[in-house]
Amino acid sequence: MKREIQITNCFFIRNINEGNEDAFKILFDLYYGKLLFFAQSYTSSKEDAEEIVQDVFVKAWKHRKKISTNINGYLFKITKNACLDYLRSKKYKLSKSTNTLQLEALINHNALTDKNATSIIEKELEQKIQVAIDLLPTKCKKVFVKSRIEGLKNKEISDELDISIKTVENHMSKAIRHMRFHLREFLSLF
Repeated sequence: MKREIQITNCFFIRNINEGNEDAFKILFDLYYGKLLFFAQSYTSSKEDAEEIVQDVFVKAWKHRKKISTNINGYLFKITKNACLDYLRSKKYKLSKSTNTLQLEALINHNALTDKNATSIIEKELEQKIQVAIDLLPTKCKKVFVKSRIEGLKNKEISDELDISIKTVENHMSKAIRHMRFHLREFLSLF
């Protein structure tokens, strides 16, 4: 019988702290897209966002021993700070002319530094996500919640709900299309 290896959060963090490049590559693969999306929502350029996120991972590698139990919070915090630095430098580099990119950078900078505005946007997004989830058909909703909220793998969902893995995949495809449609105003175009 095949024995599954379970990787705990502590084991993963310890490997990153000790400089395990494979563990850090997994961290990169898990977070690059999320951090890029986050950074791009505050910059006007995908290239600038990519550079910011790359710098974040370089910084995370250099300071890997500081990573503790909240990897998610750590990475998003240094990404937010990098975005603020980027927006500050861009704000001072641009002239005072009414340039659309300058105005956008200023608005993004002000929104990013305004905790109340950020909190309002986060709450609005949470509400939209919950409404979108509630609109899913019952079985599709059950599969989506088990996958994306409870963090179960397709095989685990299949076993728990007594459905085939293919059915789980079909429900997830349908749910993701549904969520993209209902959250399109929050998704940036690439």
